[in-house]
Amino acid sequence: MIGRMRRRLGADRRTDTGLTLVELLIAMGIAALIATLAGSLFVASTHSVSLAQSIDNGTRQGSNGMNEMARMVRAATPNPLANPTPGGAQNDPAFVSATATSVLFYAFVNLSGAESPVKVQFAVVNGQLVESQWKATTTTAGTNGHWDFNTSATPDLKRTLCGSIPSSVVVFQYFDASGAPLTLPISTLSAIASITITITIQPTGAASAVTLTNSVGMSNIGSGS
Repeated sequence: MIGRMRRRLGADRRTDTGLTLVELLIAMGIAALIATLAGSLFVASTHSVSLAQSIDNGTRQGSNGMNEMARMVRAATPNPLANPTPGGAQNDPAFVSATATSVLFYAFVNLSGAESPVKVQFAVVNGQLVESQWKATTTTAGTNGHWDFNTSATPDLKRTLCGSIPSSVVVFQYFDASGAPLTLPISTLSAIASITITITIQPTGAASAVTLTNSVGMSNIGSGS
């Protein structure tokens, strides 16, 4: 009986000797696999959050940029000629230049009766939508209500409205009073009665772009001539 007890105790001791080398290698492999999966999940989650934030920021910037452009374009106004020809044009058109990616015009906006208008440009520069403003050279209108503006290449105000705009994108489309599209280049700028503004934002790493579109009319423009 004593011999049987010794053999049983010996068997019990052998079962508690620990992991074999094979079992240890398997455990290490499983642990490494779990660590790899956890790391991949963390990286993917971080990328998704970062991308979502980038898209959200881009959309907010685009919305703010659209609001600013619509506000200014809506206030576009022809500039009276200092010496108009009798029976001829009485004003310079509100728009000085108009392309698919830039527009330059005169505007009365956020002004009291004693303040002068501004000349405004919106243009895509290196993937960024930039607003530039030039002030009138005086605070009172000249002959026939005409305004002269700073002609320096350096604007009085310059700021970036939004970025991440893809190259070769069409931002501005122009329409006449009947709603018909005007073909670029526009030979008669006074024909512009409304503008459709499209802001397309392609954040880095995003699979698809965010696009905002707004059609803006101009109540201050009559014939523009």
